[in-house]
Amino acid sequence: MSEVKKIATRDSYGNALVELAQNGADDLVVLDADLAAATKTGTFKKAFPERHFNCGIAECNMIGAVSYTHLRAHETGR
Repeated sequence: MSEVKKIATRDSYGNALVELAQNGADDLVVLDADLAAATKTGTFKKAFPERHFNCGIAECNMIGAVSYTHLRAHETGR
């Protein structure tokens, strides 16, 4: 049986975001609540800085931002 490489879930999360964006998920953006280091979304930020948004420690504002983004995308057909 082959050796399984253990990797922290948050490392996998950050790497998966980058991989998705590199492989055609052109509409993928990341909203962050000042946790890029802890959640490893900083990996995505380094690769796609224009698609990473730090909302600060204001999770409620993140909900509003993602709701607006979704509505605008729906209106424009994206």
